[in-house]
Amino acid sequence: MPRLPTTVFLDRDGVINRKMPSGAYVQRWEQFEFLAGAIEALQLLRAVRIRTVVVTSQRGVALGQMTMADVDEIHRRMQAELGLNQASCSAVLVCPHQDGMCDCRKPGIGLFRQAQALMPGIDFGSSAVIGDSTSDLLAGNRLGCLSFLVGDEGRLAHILAEHPDLRVECSAPTLLEVVARCLGLAGAS
Repeated sequence: MPRLPTTVFLDRDGVINRKMPSGAYVQRWEQFEFLAGAIEALQLLRAVRIRTVVVTSQRGVALGQMTMADVDEIHRRMQAELGLNQASCSAVLVCPHQDGMCDCRKPGIGLFRQAQALMPGIDFGSSAVIGDSTSDLLAGNRLGCLSFLVGDEGRLAHILAEHPDLRVECSAPTLLEVVARCLGLAGAS
């Protein structure tokens, strides 16, 4: 990749923290578990001054399994833990809606537009999206961002079989590997 992105948009569940089984949601801090290497990946991004923004769909709010106050508390504590480890996210933006009810739920791009409104220096053409789902990659493609998958080659092949026109720069099993290998930041800290 010729230039590092200036902003990296990150999905949360399955990228930064362990994803709950299908149909379940991280409802409180005690259920939140950083994935191996996630904090180190955010340290690398911070070290090279790449802005990081978490864009996460939390449908459990719409389903009544948790409140926005619960989600906000999780994010407050996540940011505090990152801060203790010289890592950070510039913002954490949440879609609490059901499928089809808004443009902020990925593959919609509403959360990305919210980020740009909060931080006008964001240029999607020099940004990247890192996620673990097709909807993350589709949103990145819609915006003209570089798109990276946290997942193995089998997952990537499955996604590309369903969406052959989807552009994915690289995939790796963890956020740390995406940041180190795909963005070329190995040893940047």
